Amino acid sequence: MKRFRIYASILTCLLIFSGCGKTQQAPASSSDTSLSSDDVLSSDDAVSFDDTLSSNDTSSPDELLPSEETLSPAELAMEAYSSFLSGDISLFDSEQLYTWHLEGWADFLQSDLTYEYTYLDLDGDGIEELLIQMEDAPLCYNAVFHYADGALFCWNQDMVEMTSGDYPLQDGTMVSQYDYNDTSSYTVFRYLPNGERETLSQLYARESVDEDSDLPCPYYEVGGIEVDHDVFEEQLEEMITKQLLPRSDWTSIDRTD
Repeated sequence: MKRFRIYASILTCLLIFSGCGKTQQAPASSSDTSLSSDDVLSSDDAVSFDDTLSSNDTSSPDELLPSEETLSPAELAMEAYSSFLSGDISLFDSEQLYTWHLEGWADFLQSDLTYEYTYLDLDGDGIEELLIQMEDAPLCYNAVFHYADGALFCWNQDMVEMTSGDYPLQDGTMVSQYDYNDTSSYTVFRYLPNGERETLSQLYARESVDEDSDLPCPYYEVGGIEVDHDVFEEQLEEMITKQLLPRSDWTSIDRTD
């Protein structure tokens, strides 16, 4: 009996050491907050995305929006001309206003006469000039206005003699025409960036003179060279008449009645 108890004690020890009687560990509950090594964040990484944006971006919402594009000189010129055609003379300096008698411009536009305008680049700088004339009658009134560096300038304004005046051609050159007693002269010229004129060609015709004049008559000249009537008419047609702006290029200036 004593020997049996000794054997039973030895068997119990063997079972314990072999692990057969070991209690199984329960699985982790859902409340277990332990993280794997991949899930662990450093203290620097723990900052939220919104906090990161706030710390790096100090601009206000308005500053984040694209700024308004700056107008080009050509666009600024169009705005200046539009205001001028409405009667605004604020972009002329006092000397320009006095020299060209523009103080009463708003009243001038509202007169009983009808004026028209168009735009052409006359000096080749890429910015168009504003041309104004009496409707269908440039020899009665014509003017050229130029925009530069935020200001307006008058290059020409003629409303005095009613027998002379300037008008444009399709290529941006101009014609200065003068008529008197069956004598006509045509000077084709180009405006330079400073408003000065460069003469390109001239035509001249004299078809009557006083009885006691010793001038040859009829007389025709093109480019300083005497020509006959047919050559003169042909050159006048090719150089000027065919090159006039079409009527559709001119716009009547609105009047406030």
